[in-house]
Amino acid sequence: MIRVLKLVLLTVGGIATVGVLAGLAWFGTLWAGYNYKWGWVEAPVRYKLTFSVEVGGVTYTGSTVVQVTYQLIPRWQMISQPGIAAIYRGQAGCVKLSDGKMLCLMPDAGYPVYGKDRHSVSAIADRLLSVDGSPTGPKTKWNRIYASNATTVAGSSDIPIGWLSQMIVLDDPANPSSAHLFDPEHPERSLGPGARFLGAQIAVTNEPLSHDIKTVLPWLADPAIPQRLSHPGDSILQENHGEPLYKAYFY
Repeated sequence: MIRVLKLVLLTVGGIATVGVLAGLAWFGTLWAGYNYKWGWVEAPVRYKLTFSVEVGGVTYTGSTVVQVTYQLIPRWQMISQPGIAAIYRGQAGCVKLSDGKMLCLMPDAGYPVYGKDRHSVSAIADRLLSVDGSPTGPKTKWNRIYASNATTVAGSSDIPIGWLSQMIVLDDPANPSSAHLFDPEHPERSLGPGARFLGAQIAVTNEPLSHDIKTVLPWLADPAIPQRLSHPGDSILQENHGEPLYKAYFY
């Protein structure tokens, strides 16, 4: 009887040990697969965003080149479904006007503006650019870009104002507290009488990524200036229902 009991205990213990080892092996494989990107598909696409305004009869154009990496992680690494992502990398596009003001486009859609939808670069591309040979221009339905078809993305398109990323004006580029929201439908409110917004465009490009934002706005690189840029009484807080401006919105 004792021998039988020992045999049962050894058997149960062996099964439990094998189960634990198998579980550790499985989670080790998951960890290694995820960290070493086994079977991942990554397709980077660069987009150039350009915008123009007219102030005092002079046209000013700003632009930025950003990158979206479309990613597909195998199903077995995500347990129940494949991991799909569009990872943004880039910075704001800024142009300085003759009166010293600076107009900036924030293409990562990080800055929430009260009463307006936020549109990321990847979402704008889904709606406006050619995928698998489709025409460019505004579409009523999403034409989703994934890692599997990102190499087919091509062309350029005007960006409807309703799909435009958020924009701000810095009355004094050296002072982030001077920021105002920019309304492309009413540019005169922040740029003065007679100002006109001439439009914005998105295009697939092979140009290098923009990288000089901290040179254009040195306070972004100053550790003495906190991440939150807005202070009580700043105009942008009043214009945006208390939503502050952060350094992270620029890159």
